[in-house]
Amino acid sequence: MTESAVPGRIFLATDLSARCDRALNRAALLARAWHSELSVTHVVHPAEVARHDRPTSTAPSWRRPESWALTLERMLRADLAAEGIAATSNVVVGSAPGAVLEAAVAQNAALVVLGVAKDATMDRIQLGSTVETLVRGSRVPVLNVRSRARGAYGHVVVATDFSAPAVHALRLAAHWFEGARLTLFHAYQPPGASLRDSAAASPSWRAAVTQACAEHVSAAALPAPIEAALHRVLEHGAPETLLGDYVASADVDLVVLGSQGRRGLARALLGSTAENLLHTLDCDTLVVRGA
Repeated sequence: MTESAVPGRIFLATDLSARCDRALNRAALLARAWHSELSVTHVVHPAEVARHDRPTSTAPSWRRPESWALTLERMLRADLAAEGIAATSNVVVGSAPGAVLEAAVAQNAALVVLGVAKDATMDRIQLGSTVETLVRGSRVPVLNVRSRARGAYGHVVVATDFSAPAVHALRLAAHWFEGARLTLFHAYQPPGASLRDSAAASPSWRAAVTQACAEHVSAAALPAPIEAALHRVLEHGAPETLLGDYVASADVDLVVLGSQGRRGLARALLGSTAENLLHTLDCDTLVVRGA
């Protein structure tokens, strides 16, 4: 798939919780907009299947109900039908996140969609607690859905550290979400400088960051109308803090991140603040691996 092509197949991993209903609705909205195929998979732990099936395992075959896995698949199909969503459904017996990644690869997915599941019982797939592992392990973009899908994304922010993966993320966002307001966000802090260091916010540093941003945008080779409309936010401070503030104040629907940057926000994303960013940003998050 080229950077300009929208995903031909979208893969949604669900634990059948109410939180994942939001992810389902967003995935369906994207599939319709992009004319993509949608595949919905629920991964159930073997212990859960065994616990439900064990009480009837000694009954005569003609008295045994269907297996728990088949029951879940029937429930999943019913949910899709009730929502009027055209999608294939599948139940996989295994352990997350490995089984989720294997299923996405097997189905040749170009986008993985997840919902943050809270208060899940120990024997259910806890996408909320394993999302970081899924983000790191997936070779295709991963969309983590938090907000209700009321329509197409209106304001998309690409958080950048000016790395090569961030260039890839900017290109992808520009082509996937054409028509949305697109903002390039960069928070900078010179090496060795503290956030209170006034020199770090000096005009010379600001000029250097502005030039680096211009080169970054040029490297992305965006279509002229998109580049002209691109809003640029360059701020001095800690990226993980400023990004949350900006999302809360600027009606941001989606934040796009390059996942292999070596500094700034991308490093924070895959480091100790990963869980904080993925679970506290008040918007959806799309994590894109470097090309």
